[in-house]
Amino acid sequence: MDNQSLLKEALTDELGALYQNITQLTAVKSLPEDDLQLLRGLVSVLQFASQQMSQQQASGGKLTADITALRDQVAELQQENAAYKKQLQWIQDRVALSRTSTGKMQLRASLKQTLDIAIEISGANSGSVFLLDSAKVVTECILTRSGTTERERQSLVGQVLEKGLASWVVEHRKAETIADTRLDNRWVNLPDQPYKVGSALCVPMVSGNRILGLMTLTHPEPKHFQPPIPELIGAMADQMALVLENTKFQADNQTQASLLKQHQEFCRQLLATETVGAVLLQNKKIVQINGRAAKLFGKEPDELMALPSITSVIAYEDLDRVHAAILQGCTNLQQMFAIDFGITHKSGQVIPITAQGIAMDFQAEPAVMLVMAKVDGDLFRF
Repeated sequence: MDNQSLLKEALTDELGALYQNITQLTAVKSLPEDDLQLLRGLVSVLQFASQQMSQQQASGGKLTADITALRDQVAELQQENAAYKKQLQWIQDRVALSRTSTGKMQLRASLKQTLDIAIEISGANSGSVFLLDSAKVVTECILTRSGTTERERQSLVGQVLEKGLASWVVEHRKAETIADTRLDNRWVNLPDQPYKVGSALCVPMVSGNRILGLMTLTHPEPKHFQPPIPELIGAMADQMALVLENTKFQADNQTQASLLKQHQEFCRQLLATETVGAVLLQNKKIVQINGRAAKLFGKEPDELMALPSITSVIAYEDLDRVHAAILQGCTNLQQMFAIDFGITHKSGQVIPITAQGIAMDFQAEPAVMLVMAKVDGDLFRF
């Protein structure tokens, strides 16, 4: 079999392997949306290879490029295919990890997993991942070096971010490769460094206008990180940035949900006590009210809850202000508001009231809790 036929056969084999990878990738259950960019990368490679095959067939089986160039393309395709297989395993492992751990433990495990796969894909012999807050202070550090003390870790982080390659990447917000560390002053060799670094690759994890973290890979020989490795590791860093944003979003949601639950429980306790007057409003209607609040109106709780709207017992001149305050309260969860207004007592007398309100959910619908007292009475305190 001649060289042309061998190359075409090798290209066909790699195409088949890539198609199989796509089938496995799309079969992953609960695949996160951000991981679909791997699929796009696979499709791009497939499109390129398919074009090459089509050109060959259109020319009657003759290669449109010289043999050396096509051999290089097949070798690159094989390398990318092997890398995509590792990334596919990374996705599957991370989906499984998300089901078995939570919080900081899940984040550290995911970072360590990402670093291990990046090292395997790139052929690096060591690496690190730093997470940064909005002030560019390191909040988490994962190193492949074993036996590192906390003091050594802090010293390493400080020196690297102050004047090293990581500092350059943070400033310029883009990936950078150092082909030979001996010829580039951006690489910082640490005192008593037990390992040799000949080349390095550093990629940022960027979301919007923020750098969330950095991944650095090293190898003892110069010029190790050749294309397409920087692009593949950059894609992993982009995916990890999405994971970090999602983790932060989930943590924020959990915190907000916890605070809201505390507020709601407090509101329910207020409704059950006679210490202060408490009324729960939904769509301008009184849906719950305790005895002390009912006495302010001079009516029974059931009588007030039967009213079509609270506006019938609010002083006319205060209706617009009360309505605006309640509406604003419903759109600003967990933000308390204060308002003074008059209510119409059963006797016809207008009684000045001071109230504080907060939004909450009642039967899965927005509502507002008002804690009320007479202006000249004992004021409540939270």
